[in-house]
Amino acid sequence: MPSSSPAPRRRPLPPAATNTGVAALLSRLRDAAGRASPRRLLLESLALVLTSGLSSHPALSSRLLNSLLPHFPSTRLPALLRLLHRDHLTLLLLSSGRNRQAISLPAASALHALAVSSGHLPTDLRLANSLLSLYLSLGAPDSARRLVSDIPRPNAVTWNTLLRACLRSGLLPSARRLFDQMPERDLVSYNSMLSGYAAAGDMAGARQLFDEMPEWDVVTWNSMLAGYVRSRDMEDAKRMFHAMPERDVVSWNSMLDGYAQAGDVMMARAFDGMPMRSVVSWNVILALYTRLKDWRECLKVFDAMMAVGVAMPNEKTFVSVLTACGSLGDLEKGKWVHGLVRKRWNRLVPDVLLLTALLTLYAKCGVMETAREIFDSMGERSVPSWNSMIIGYGLHGQSEKALELFLEMEKTGPKPNETSFICVLSSCAHGGMVLEGWLCFDRMVRIYGIEPKAEHFGCMMDLLGRAGLLNDSENLIRNLQGKAPPALWGTMISASWTQSNSRLGEFVGKKLIEMKPGEVGPYVLLSNVYAAEWRWEDVDKVRELMKENGVDKHVGLSLVGSSESAEPRVATEEDGVLVRRQDDGAVVLSMLGEMGSNMKLPSEGEPRCRVGRP
Repeated sequence: MPSSSPAPRRRPLPPAATNTGVAALLSRLRDAAGRASPRRLLLESLALVLTSGLSSHPALSSRLLNSLLPHFPSTRLPALLRLLHRDHLTLLLLSSGRNRQAISLPAASALHALAVSSGHLPTDLRLANSLLSLYLSLGAPDSARRLVSDIPRPNAVTWNTLLRACLRSGLLPSARRLFDQMPERDLVSYNSMLSGYAAAGDMAGARQLFDEMPEWDVVTWNSMLAGYVRSRDMEDAKRMFHAMPERDVVSWNSMLDGYAQAGDVMMARAFDGMPMRSVVSWNVILALYTRLKDWRECLKVFDAMMAVGVAMPNEKTFVSVLTACGSLGDLEKGKWVHGLVRKRWNRLVPDVLLLTALLTLYAKCGVMETAREIFDSMGERSVPSWNSMIIGYGLHGQSEKALELFLEMEKTGPKPNETSFICVLSSCAHGGMVLEGWLCFDRMVRIYGIEPKAEHFGCMMDLLGRAGLLNDSENLIRNLQGKAPPALWGTMISASWTQSNSRLGEFVGKKLIEMKPGEVGPYVLLSNVYAAEWRWEDVDKVRELMKENGVDKHVGLSLVGSSESAEPRVATEEDGVLVRRQDDGAVVLSMLGEMGSNMKLPSEGEPRCRVGRP
């Protein structure tokens, strides 16, 4: 009779499975991760490793730890270390640069203690150097000094780590002394010291060290190039660039950034001939056109970037493009860009600049509900964020909401600045809120100690002019005198026409002629003031003054924009050819005068006054 086969033996549960401490830790980790978090998969894998007895496997536990650390609370790191095998690879991964954001100083000290107790320190130089870099990145020089004192034979990596730490702290002379005392120097040492000189703006010291170096690589050349660009010395930067034996995308971006900072569009457009482009390359050009307020060209560059499709837009890209869309009032394009932001949201690092650019777009286009949704969703709000919402409400007929938001900013937000008061004063002017505007102006001066500038006076004069309080407005502008720009005087002349105050109009017109005797606009304004009062002799005097100053009034003005240009144009017809002129101020001022003259005309059915001489 055949013997029965023995029953299969059941595998005993590993001791870790009954460890209540491990189970409690895993339970807390699962609660911290949440059900919808992608970290849950990593934590479940960790649970499997711990409960199956595989935590002693160095490769497995180290790789799992490397993936988990960026998502792991640093306060629970010591507890996790007690559960994992303390091998060289695990400790090295913990102290590596990739995982430093998850490690605090107490956790680093615990890691140091574990490395010593497990026998890896002080003999393991790679681990020691990694811990040294970790301490220095956490701003713990005393801990770093104790660690260095225990290292029997520091190598070049140790010295280079200390050298970079000195340079990051801005201690250039101390870094140079350390550099001179180094028993051995490699290319990293020279490049670090060279970069320190360039960052400090000491290009003479950088050049001297560059000439003394036994060898160079592309990092060396790029450090010199960046230093010259940072010093705004584009001539030396250009010579260095052309002398480079090899160039990478960093080299091209440095030159591109230098010309962009100088506002040199023609040289910056050498970008078109770059053999390689990164997202930084595109961002530099986009930021240049944004700074120059060439919004249409900014959008053209962005369209080209999307058409090429090699470099994907990031936060800085979207800030420039959204700013251009908002300034052009191109809501449809802005919504399309907003859609791209949503698609790439998980890959972006959304900051206050990006969210402010988004809400500013909708505020400028009058979609205040969407702007407010974005504003309310912001965890951090900067002063420009508040300002954009305030001026958005004011410009679109919601002055009371603008004032309410300003008061909320005073209570719970950042301290208002000069621009904040310009926004709220302008909002009060648009809403005819005279008393509220005066109170805000008073608070600006008396409580915040902000000295009123021309823009603040301009808002107040607009407010007073709309309310018919030109006597108060005139007192304000007479106190300004030398500080007021032409646009501010233009505001007053517009108000004087609206309120039929010829005396103020005459005063402002003469002031404008004093400021810009070579422009036709002020003469037209003053002539219109006299003509409205039938003061024909004074009109003739203005014409004579124009002849004396060599000023001609050309016929044919156009303020019609086109897709090619949003600039105002002044055209003359000479031999059948239209000649374009750059005279923006004259156009605006002259149009104000013509609008004022039309407002003086009687309505239909009333007797008309004669405009010519009697």
